[in-house]
Amino acid sequence: MTDNRIRSSRRRLLKGAAAAGGIGAFAGCALLEEAGEEEQLDGIPDEPFRIVHFTFESGPPAFYGDEMINAVDMMVDRINDRGGLLGEREIEIVDRIDEDAGVESMRGSVRQIAQNDEADMLMGLISSANALSVVPAAEENQIPFLVTVPGTYQLFEENPDLEYAVRTAGTNAAGAIGGARIVEQMDDVETVVTVDQDYAWGHDHRDMFVEALERIRPDIEVLETRTPEPFISDYSAHISAVQDLEPDVVFSSLWGGDISTFTSQAVDDGLFDDIGTGVFVGDTGAPLLRALGDDMPENVIMGGRGGYQPNYRYETAEDHQEFVDDYFDRYGDMPGWGAYHDWVAFQALEAGVEQAVQLTGNWPTGSQLMSSIRGLSFETTHGSHVMAQAGGRQASAPGVFGQPTPDHDFPVDHHLLTDYEFIPAHECNPPEGMDTFEWVEQIEPVE
Repeated sequence: MTDNRIRSSRRRLLKGAAAAGGIGAFAGCALLEEAGEEEQLDGIPDEPFRIVHFTFESGPPAFYGDEMINAVDMMVDRINDRGGLLGEREIEIVDRIDEDAGVESMRGSVRQIAQNDEADMLMGLISSANALSVVPAAEENQIPFLVTVPGTYQLFEENPDLEYAVRTAGTNAAGAIGGARIVEQMDDVETVVTVDQDYAWGHDHRDMFVEALERIRPDIEVLETRTPEPFISDYSAHISAVQDLEPDVVFSSLWGGDISTFTSQAVDDGLFDDIGTGVFVGDTGAPLLRALGDDMPENVIMGGRGGYQPNYRYETAEDHQEFVDDYFDRYGDMPGWGAYHDWVAFQALEAGVEQAVQLTGNWPTGSQLMSSIRGLSFETTHGSHVMAQAGGRQASAPGVFGQPTPDHDFPVDHHLLTDYEFIPAHECNPPEGMDTFEWVEQIEPVE
């Protein structure tokens, strides 16, 4: 990436920030207010901008965490190679906190980081359950948290007044309702079975999907909803039960190692010969395609919240092409969902810092930085990515889905997706100010 292209990209980010003024107009007023108890720094500090990164470094979700770490390290190097944030302040990852340590350990780490002034910002997280406990701890300790992956709709619906947190990912509504919109378009579908993990993430996807489908396609019967335990190694009982029902569609929000294990065993047991189509919405993409290799069934539609697939708009979205190429050159693989989420977060960070300094003339405090990111709009793989929900604290993501194919020109020996379906954000997310399930209970078919 050349310096000229970098500067051009930064101008586009600021242009996008201005375009989101209807949502983020309050940000300018908030940024110009006094910093309160927070120390206001004059100008641009010389010392690095310190980030503590939260992700899974161990346990079953660690493969997702590895992708996040890859993307974070790559983005920090790219930004620092051009002088840092604003071309003047470098970024330093001062620590990583393993989510596998548990909620209480992470809450303790947040308190320690804040009390000892060990970081300027917290970033990351994968688990929605962790987010619901750790992000409020950051709020209590007045340290900003840029949440990158968790999709639970509850984060801001249960905590609507958070001033030290933003989330650059969309909620799980984009996946669940996006999947329902995909089924809505299908002809000759009479029956559906759902397979979702037996915890909040799976239950929420199941409940949103089933409720929405009843309203937008009342002619389709949900034969059964199955909820396997997370991280199990044997799905044979669930696969056999689905085969007995022979549904036209199998909907699933399984993710990570679970969707790989389920799909691999389902292929071996012939499930995909007995059903019409699988609709997989658990942020599925490169990791599943890589794990299945030539065994990946093609009667599957898969994706989730955002166009985070390496070949989606690759030829037309310059920044995306650079991200994919740099990631492959550095790691020898295609970026997966975790990498994309953290890449988008760095775009928000850069744009937020620029807007804040432009408005105040000084480096923002923690709350000012979060306020500056609220309401921003910037370009990602799927076009304009808008911080449009929860008072601008949260992105409103589209649903993007495709079908596996071995026919592509990328230097990997596994399937990628093709024949993409784009579900606009307003069709798979509640309008601003309305709770998710309140909206789902009123959802209408797309005309």
